[in-house]
Amino acid sequence: MSLKALFVASALSLLTSVAIAEEKKAADAKPAEAAAAPAAKADAKPAEEKVELKADADPEVKAAIEAADAANAAAKKAGFEWYMDGKTMSQHLEGAIKAANEGDKEKALKIAKKVEKSGKAGQDQAEAAKKAAPRI
Repeated sequence: MSLKALFVASALSLLTSVAIAEEKKAADAKPAEAAAAPAAKADAKPAEEKVELKADADPEVKAAIEAADAANAAAKKAGFEWYMDGKTMSQHLEGAIKAANEGDKEKALKIAKKVEKSGKAGQDQAEAAKKAAPRI
């Protein structure tokens, strides 16, 4: 048996073991989640409303936020929305909208450009993932 074949067989065995362990862990957790679900629903806060950009927002900020939203939405649809500082880029975009509504143009532009760049990078990552394959 060649070294490559041995390595591949070991890797597949390990991946199978991990997958089985995860399924078992998920199956064991379901009864506990079912018991905790009614209590969690009672304590749950209502979902926050989506922040809307004011109509009188600066045109430059409005364009930057729209571009960022489009890029991030495409990355999110592909399953590659990025996270930063423990928040999704959608949440950061809401921060940009809030800053724009408060009149902080520089902060809104900075966040919107960061979200747009991350959205484009997420789209690039999604494209690269389509071609991903193991190197043997």
